[in-house]
Amino acid sequence: MSLVNFTMALKEDIPEKPSGSAGCNRCPSLLNEKTESSQILSIFPGSAKSLSSTANSTHLQWYSRWLDQQLKNVPPFIVDRLECFPTTFLEIAKFAKGNSSIDDIATSLLQSDLIKVQDAGDGREAARTLVFAILGWQTMLYAPAFGTCPPQQLSIVDVLGGYTGQAFMTLKQDHSRIACCLPDFLLGFGLMLPRENLCISEDPEDCQAFEKVAIVNPAEFNASLLRNLARINIQWVDVMAPHLEFDKATNTLFLFRYPSFCIANIPSNEDPHTRGVIHGCAARADGMSQWASETEVTQLLYEILLSYRLLFGQTKDSRRLFQSMKVFEGEPIEAHDPLLPLLCGSKTIALPTSCKEREFYRLSRDFPILRSRIASLQQQMSILKPRGWREIWQDKRDSAQWYTFWAVIAIGGSGILLSLIQVILQAAQLAGAH
Repeated sequence: MSLVNFTMALKEDIPEKPSGSAGCNRCPSLLNEKTESSQILSIFPGSAKSLSSTANSTHLQWYSRWLDQQLKNVPPFIVDRLECFPTTFLEIAKFAKGNSSIDDIATSLLQSDLIKVQDAGDGREAARTLVFAILGWQTMLYAPAFGTCPPQQLSIVDVLGGYTGQAFMTLKQDHSRIACCLPDFLLGFGLMLPRENLCISEDPEDCQAFEKVAIVNPAEFNASLLRNLARINIQWVDVMAPHLEFDKATNTLFLFRYPSFCIANIPSNEDPHTRGVIHGCAARADGMSQWASETEVTQLLYEILLSYRLLFGQTKDSRRLFQSMKVFEGEPIEAHDPLLPLLCGSKTIALPTSCKEREFYRLSRDFPILRSRIASLQQQMSILKPRGWREIWQDKRDSAQWYTFWAVIAIGGSGILLSLIQVILQAAQLAGAH
């Protein structure tokens, strides 16, 4: 299946938002009723008409299962206050798309009695925590953490194993910041949605790479070379913000493993004003200089999709490497994203016009958002020299040099072998003469 066809099928799987919540019982599980799953998926800006009679949401069914698993981590004192999770989920998405703050959304939930109040203080705290958590699940920019900080703080899961990078500079924030608009609040954790052609690294090598590296070639920059030559470990994560971040201390590259989430949030051609919750987190027209605008958020979604082709899809060794990876190990097939193997394991795939596969990529044009991360990795690759015969064989970054080297080895080796055979034959003749 081409990515274009996949996108069309995915949008057909996204139903129209239901007009009401009649018949919605208080139930925190998302998988008990198909109608609840359809309600959940309606937050995505799908353009196609609902096929509720025949569609089974196969392309996004992983999201409902994934979301159900996240909900199991919510403390009982919050879950027990929920009247109807799907309705609450939709309300939070509606207000987030309207640029409301966490505090405003929490107040609305309390006023609508979607969260039961036993004690005014505890009820407001539970509402704020719930809004913060659901926004993380609806944008997949971060994973909310529970029970890891005092009640007056909100925290995110350390999915990067202690690494402090561009996306996550700190893991905790005070409740006092929840009155800020969403971009200002999220910036308190880190630059989750960076602007185009921006480098904020304090590492001189990264800054130099950002200015120096202009073009990348998939034959010289791919997952196979990163793994075999640079010995870089690839870690798949459930959050989008740190996609392609690289931890030099542990030699670990972090990759987002749900590309169909990017497809689901790309505004439709028929109505470009439709948007996902993640677009509600974009900077306003007069917003922050480092935070992405709505247009740049869409650009980031396209770049993430294209980065899978750059890393895996365009080279045979990298496709083989991906097929050996167990990205969704231990999870049922329904929890797998079917788009990931298409992007990473297929030799050819039809991409949208805004996501063009090329023989050479110009970073400022093709990856303006992810430019600094790719440039840093490319710089890391350029200074590496192969160690041992196996790495020399695998290092095909300069194909002309590679063929020349092995041609010299083959011709020289055969010459030495023939000379050795000649010496042995002469020695045998002398021995026979005596």
